[in-house]
Amino acid sequence: MSTTSLTQHPASRPAIVLDHVTKEFHLRHTHSMKETAMARIKHKPISADFLALDDVSFTIDEGESVALLGLNGSGKSTSLKLVSGVLLPTKGQVLTRGRVAGLIEVGAGFHPDLSGRENVFLNAAILGMSREETEARFDDIVAFSEIGQFIDTEVKHYSSGMFVRLAFAVAIHTQMDTLLVDEVLSVGDEPFQKKCFAKIQELQQQGKTLMVVSHDLETVQRICQRGIVMSHGQVVFDGPIEGAVEVLRQVTFADVPEDHPQHDAIVWLSRKGITTGWAMPGGTREFRPDNQLSREAIAAFLQRLAQKGYGRIPIQADESAISFSDVPAEAPFESAIRWAAARLPSALNVSSRFRPQAPLTRQEFRAILHAFGGQRGDAVARALFHDDEPHVTRAEMAEAFYRYAGSPPIRSI
Repeated sequence: MSTTSLTQHPASRPAIVLDHVTKEFHLRHTHSMKETAMARIKHKPISADFLALDDVSFTIDEGESVALLGLNGSGKSTSLKLVSGVLLPTKGQVLTRGRVAGLIEVGAGFHPDLSGRENVFLNAAILGMSREETEARFDDIVAFSEIGQFIDTEVKHYSSGMFVRLAFAVAIHTQMDTLLVDEVLSVGDEPFQKKCFAKIQELQQQGKTLMVVSHDLETVQRICQRGIVMSHGQVVFDGPIEGAVEVLRQVTFADVPEDHPQHDAIVWLSRKGITTGWAMPGGTREFRPDNQLSREAIAAFLQRLAQKGYGRIPIQADESAISFSDVPAEAPFESAIRWAAARLPSALNVSSRFRPQAPLTRQEFRAILHAFGGQRGDAVARALFHDDEPHVTRAEMAEAFYRYAGSPPIRSI
């Protein structure tokens, strides 16, 4: 029931050990005394327990580069937070050797009202660096992040890509024995990605341990030799990275055959962890490509895309004043709706009501693409929408974001 550092032992050099680890969360469905009282009167549950990890055990040795893979909700990020010490296990034991550093969540350790310079020192201190160490590496951190002219700007004004680049630069310039990375290796343009991979290879050559959580299967195959696949809080595969990727790629959408016009786009969304579709009886999944895209669904997609570094949507925004009469606190996408409404109020036509299940119009989607991607987003909209259909399908949404951020370059549209 603890997270502990391993003592030195010459005969065995594990860097990370999860020993029969279980993690449960207590979820509350009410947020005030009034809601609690009404729930009791209506005989509705006011709380529930969620089992995020169920008796998970694995060991990562020093110098290994290991990928944690799985669909959303499988327990990957929870495992990473346990290793980092952010969370404590409900049962079992988590052991680490040496200094552990890394990026476990976009924005972790950064304050939106502080400048980039101030946040470098704050984040470095959280990661265990002294002020003298940070000052010695400061110029290298700024140079690597490529945001030198904005280093004294408050980070709440940064784009998601700038935000993650700076956080990643701090993490990899820390004196560490183990580096934890959660979904940031695909951030930035191609030159920046190449620089990231070069730095990762440098750390590997120095014998550092690397633990990566990602949905980008091509990326993890480049940097990891071993993969651990998780499903519903349990380890279902632990072996060579090629085998782990093959296990994960067996998850396909039954209603998206290979000859579907938007097959590649939908698969791209899935492999990036932006969608998992609907679980169906018998273990299959559906994407429902021909369904109209709802306003609540686009809010969730935008949040996931921005969290992975795509687009120009700022990570930080004031959500405290956001509320809608038709979006109760227990609504499925309530958090994503507030997130999107705080950042794209004009594109989403935000008023006192959000109309979460209403179909998104093409006019609204064009405005969203412009806010999301500027001129590039406008080019995608012009290329895709030639007919007079009033609404957007889920498949069209997938194609739009795939063309914006995926494999096909914009000039090929």
